Amino acid sequence: MIKLKHIVALFLASGIFAGLSYFLNNQDKAQLILEKIEETTGIQESKVAPTEKDTVNFAQRLQDEMKIISSSFSKRSKRTIWTLARGKTIVVYLLQAQKFIQAHGGTILSMEELSENPNAYQSAWVDVLTPQGDSLHLTLQVSENIFMKNASLMSVVFQTTSLTPEIIAKLNNLDYPFDMLIPPFGVDEKFYKSLDKIRNKEIVLWLAMESTKLNKVHNKLRPLRIHHTAEQIEETINKAKEVLPSAAGIATRYGEQAVKHKQLLQAILKPAEKNDMWFMDLSMEDRTVVPQTCKDFKLVCKIAFPYNPENSSIEDYIHQKLREAPKSGTSIMIIPLTEQNLSKIEDIAAKTAKQGTTLVDLSTLFNSK
Repeated sequence: MIKLKHIVALFLASGIFAGLSYFLNNQDKAQLILEKIEETTGIQESKVAPTEKDTVNFAQRLQDEMKIISSSFSKRSKRTIWTLARGKTIVVYLLQAQKFIQAHGGTILSMEELSENPNAYQSAWVDVLTPQGDSLHLTLQVSENIFMKNASLMSVVFQTTSLTPEIIAKLNNLDYPFDMLIPPFGVDEKFYKSLDKIRNKEIVLWLAMESTKLNKVHNKLRPLRIHHTAEQIEETINKAKEVLPSAAGIATRYGEQAVKHKQLLQAILKPAEKNDMWFMDLSMEDRTVVPQTCKDFKLVCKIAFPYNPENSSIEDYIHQKLREAPKSGTSIMIIPLTEQNLSKIEDIAAKTAKQGTTLVDLSTLFNSK
């Protein structure tokens, strides 16, 4: 038996030696054989990029992704509490966390939105299994009073048909962009020249449109009526654009009948699209067909609600619009341009900054989402 083992060992050694001798004497052929093996298996060492070792802890990377404000541990609940800035709902934060965890090899064990948490605006429990097999028991809570920077957008819009040196001076003291609804017809020529003195403004064509409130007095405004042809309407809009060439959009003036009439709207939206402008319905008409009609065109259409003295005071309206921004993500405040109203919004930049709302012009707001 021992002799047989010796014979087998001697045979293997002879084979290895013979193979090594062949390799040393036929290196070119051997290299070709190795290359064939690499092609067959799909493994080529030179083409495999080294994987960079992840030195950052999974929990820390998740914290960075969520942009948490603070982290603490609750001995009572035995959970890590991550506080998040207000500006997104807890549902949006949960979706963000879910996407990150799944994309980086983690597993979500459970998610539960909490209905009552006196220490937070909104909150939820999240249990996670990390790629390394560790458990994370998290409480995500949205802060009641710390807002995310640029969490929401707001536009301040002024309706005006006249300007005074005092109003121009006050407008130039505003340190944020704003919009001005300007009628392109029926106003003194000096009014249009005064617009050049105002900084930070975006001009909007404030066009009179079909309404039961229109009479002969309004003819100077060149209103867009149902009985007009598409050609007549396009000509009027083009003339308006010549008067105010920098105008970024069109807004309704009166117009509660116009926004219910699809053919009239189509005739208005077509030249608006050609002039690369957006359209804003300010009619406050419940039966408006602007959203449906706008789908046939490549332009942005929005519905907004200007200040109505029959419904509220100017102070209440401003307060409502400020609260609307962080709740819905955007807000449009439209008020008459008077010295008194300007004094009402003197501190609006400070108030919006405190709640994480950025003041922008309408074009920026409409193209933000």
